[in-house]
Amino acid sequence: MGRLAIENVSVDFGGVHALKDVSFAFESGSIVGLIGPNGAGKSTLLNCISGITRPTAGRVRLDEAVLSERNASSVAGLGIGRVFQHPELVLDLSVRENLMIACHRSLGYGLVSELLMVPSVWRREREAAGRVADVLRRLGIADSADAEVRNLPYGHRKLIDLGRALLMDIGFLLLDEPIAGLNDPEIAHLTELLFELRREFGFGILVVEHNMPFVSRLCERLVVLDLGQLIADGRPADVLGDARVIASYLGEAADA
Repeated sequence: MGRLAIENVSVDFGGVHALKDVSFAFESGSIVGLIGPNGAGKSTLLNCISGITRPTAGRVRLDEAVLSERNASSVAGLGIGRVFQHPELVLDLSVRENLMIACHRSLGYGLVSELLMVPSVWRREREAAGRVADVLRRLGIADSADAEVRNLPYGHRKLIDLGRALLMDIGFLLLDEPIAGLNDPEIAHLTELLFELRREFGFGILVVEHNMPFVSRLCERLVVLDLGQLIADGRPADVLGDARVIASYLGEAADA
């Protein structure tokens, strides 16, 4: 079991307070939704966890490791996977090739071994190809494995980005608006896929999303930010009925 803790985190951009003394923690195996209106600080918090943004105050810890003192590459190496709101893929490569790039980051052989294609390299390449095939099957996009990414719809690109994270031996997965661009069957498939992955691998998931039916079905806990501050934390039914959440985020849409 691992524990990811956000401890009194504040982030200032000049005179703008993007986050103000935010604290919460969750364990591997749990699925937590991070919600709030636009500009609430959700993506900034994900950036702090993944090593992209350094907190002005406070810290982020994975067990005893202080993530907020590390760069993004080091944080990823500790098992924090990130799926971005706008995937950055190599558009002129195939889906399979994009996923193989993610595998190569953790294969562990040097340039000389790769150039000589020694037996251990062949073995690891075969293992990587098998892992990629498994991820393609899990994501439901095996039929598109050899298609160039540029020819695929946005929803497929989001799934490819998720696949890259799954190939990096993660303990915690950060999802930034994962269902943007997905149709209803794709959303249902992704929901069941995340449940399946949690059961099989036991990693924790922190998901930023505006779709309330999705987060209510997926998450056992919701954390709410507004203007950079944490205003609610609890079970979805309780949080979505909280007057502060309704006033700051759901508003008239909740009444409707």
